[in-house]
Amino acid sequence: MFMEQPERLAAAWRRARFAEEGKEGPPPRNQLEGVVEPFIRELGRSLGGTEGSPWSRTRAVLRLAPGRGKEALRQEFESLRRCLRDAVAALGGSEEEGALVERALDEASEAALAQLERLTNPLAPRPGVPFAGLVVRVFERPPSARPRGLSRTGREAMH
Repeated sequence: MFMEQPERLAAAWRRARFAEEGKEGPPPRNQLEGVVEPFIRELGRSLGGTEGSPWSRTRAVLRLAPGRGKEALRQEFESLRRCLRDAVAALGGSEEEGALVERALDEASEAALAQLERLTNPLAPRPGVPFAGLVVRVFERPPSARPRGLSRTGREAMH
């Protein structure tokens, strides 16, 4: 399932994220949105015996928003961890397979957090594991800075 249907696991993660963040309207776009499916596919390849880091093989666009801070990115990874842990258990994965997924998530999370730090501090250490894709810095307007009369989606409010 990890290799052949990563979109199903990614959809479960998106539902979990919406439930966690969407309590007061639509949540902001997930920073891991463009990375989840390719990363899950690479995790599947690792479970199938492919050597090397799944994070280093993931070809995608990682959109990091420094304004959200490290905790927001950590929360996205923790939500992904819970979903993948549940998937390994539901699919009857072994302890070794579960440990491989956990290590890959630790590695990806640490590398993404280091990359986020480097966006605001170029002197910060480079990530220990390189990312195979493209990292883009996203600038977001804080919710309180929205022009009057605009909703969360940016459309004019109906009165």
